Amino acid sequence: MTIASSRPIPGTDAYWHDRRDAFALLRRLENAIAACKRAPLYLAGPSYDDEDNYDDVVENLGPWDRADALRKEVRDNPTAVEILTAQKRLAVID
Repeated sequence: MTIASSRPIPGTDAYWHDRRDAFALLRRLENAIAACKRAPLYLAGPSYDDEDNYDDVVENLGPWDRADALRKEVRDNPTAVEILTAQKRLAVID
């Protein structure tokens, strides 16, 4: 009887490639989270005027949208979730 596994066999080239991809994904997520901490919450629009016009302020959602998309991608990757579980860092994807 054979059991088909969707996960690569440990020690094979496919296994190490899967691990490298998962760690790269986690690194991208960590960089995106760091970018959120540095990013301004609001940006001045094209016709923003310091003295008169405060209506042309744009909410800066780009960094947070990228981080959320990467969190979803990490949640969908079983190897990345396994790595975060082993490191006791599942809070990163909550």
